[in-house]
Amino acid sequence: MAEFESIYFYDPSLAASILFTILYFVPTAFIFYEGVIPRSDRYRHVGFFIPLFIAGAAEVAGYALRCASVKLPTDIPLYATSSSLVVIAPVFVCASLYLLIGRLVRAVIPTQGKQQNILGISPRWLPRAFITSDICSFLTQASGSGVAASGDWEGTSKEIGTNILIAGLALQLLTFSVFMTIVIIFHRRANRLGTGVDDGVRQLLKGIYIAGVFILLRCIYRLIEFALGIDGYPFRSEWMLYVLEASPMLFALGALAFYHPGKWLPTDAKPEAINSA
Repeated sequence: MAEFESIYFYDPSLAASILFTILYFVPTAFIFYEGVIPRSDRYRHVGFFIPLFIAGAAEVAGYALRCASVKLPTDIPLYATSSSLVVIAPVFVCASLYLLIGRLVRAVIPTQGKQQNILGISPRWLPRAFITSDICSFLTQASGSGVAASGDWEGTSKEIGTNILIAGLALQLLTFSVFMTIVIIFHRRANRLGTGVDDGVRQLLKGIYIAGVFILLRCIYRLIEFALGIDGYPFRSEWMLYVLEASPMLFALGALAFYHPGKWLPTDAKPEAINSA
């Protein structure tokens, strides 16, 4: 096998890797304090938000390993592990949002009739449907990457693998777009029924909207990146990774940390509405 000087297509920045490792550590530590360490009855109902902490920890680990990868640019396993963690982290952020909307619907919308159903889907099944779709998206991306890598990202294997990978990214973007549509439908219905005026609900929705915009931006960037391929500008420009991947997910994580359901989930909601799966 021919020797190569670096696995990167550019001169990677160690300073940027260190900076984002530190930046991601801040909201991750706050999320750990807010949701993982129970401090009162108000916080005991937010265990479902732990995937958000896992996402933050994955981002911290991913960029910390990238620091090591920058120093050892020929180490393929180190690079692959770092990149994988950065790709996996958003899946856990989305999972937390999917679980949160299910609990918000049950906590806010009255249970009479089928008012809680959104697009014909019960709030009990909303998180399951979205998480299942996200898992399928991730597995599709992983299989596409595996097929392309099997041929060293060249020839027919590269073309087939890239198309599979793009299909997985498109499914991820579609899934999250539908999720944001459901959030808007829920918000309007809650206002129409007169149950969406609680300040805690407004704050939680604000966090979801802020995080949602940045997650959508990140999904669009990834889709364009792989659509253009490894010879495209996004794949060969490090600044785009930090501006359109690292920064959006950092802002999304920060928004969900600040508008944490442990602080804003309605306290007068029935316990079974919050805790039921």
